[in-house]
Amino acid sequence: MITILLPAYNEEEVIEKSLNTLQDNINIKKNYEILVINDGSTDKTLEILNQLSKKIKNLRVITHERNKGLGAAISTGIQNAKGEIIIELDADMTHPLNVLPLMIEKIEEGYDVCIGSRYIKNGGMKNVPLWRVILSRIANKVMSIMYFTSITDLTSGYRAYKTEKIKKIKIEQNGFPIQLEISVKMVKNKANITEVPILLVNRYIGSSKFNFIKTMPKYIPVIIKLFFVRWF
Repeated sequence: MITILLPAYNEEEVIEKSLNTLQDNINIKKNYEILVINDGSTDKTLEILNQLSKKIKNLRVITHERNKGLGAAISTGIQNAKGEIIIELDADMTHPLNVLPLMIEKIEEGYDVCIGSRYIKNGGMKNVPLWRVILSRIANKVMSIMYFTSITDLTSGYRAYKTEKIKKIKIEQNGFPIQLEISVKMVKNKANITEVPILLVNRYIGSSKFNFIKTMPKYIPVIIKLFFVRWF
């Protein structure tokens, strides 16, 4: 079985469209479940999910009573996944679904992690402010040097895991730095990691939960801590 993991927080504007799009465009031959972690949404996200659960038979919803953060939502999803492979992607469907079968194929070939990269050939970002693209590229390049890895997109939120491998990782980050934490700890554990190109399209409905000004300062201590995790 495949677990498709979607963390969601206050996504009432897009969650129904996202899940319908996923159902209509997914191309997986194996059985799969859609696991949505409702991270303490205060809008109508949970109400919509409960309604969709009656229509989408393979949809499973787990709810945090309060908002705990992206990292906590992903951690809950990983621990509760029933599939042998976990695919993590954003609930706003900014990640291309046509890449999903390829990511599964890579895990079945023997890789422990397959990351959807914006920074390898044929990858990129669309409708994203240029300054964010430049900063993200520079940051990922610097961090790949710091952690001595060939991974080009350490912070990508679109990835596939071999479930037995990711469940062994002790996740500590509750916020957005969880992607970096998992990447570094997987490198530390000598996981077999590959990347496939993705085109990330900036969301056009609703608002992103990623606030650059508030979030980036929180990355700095995490980056430093993970440097010691990687090397000591």
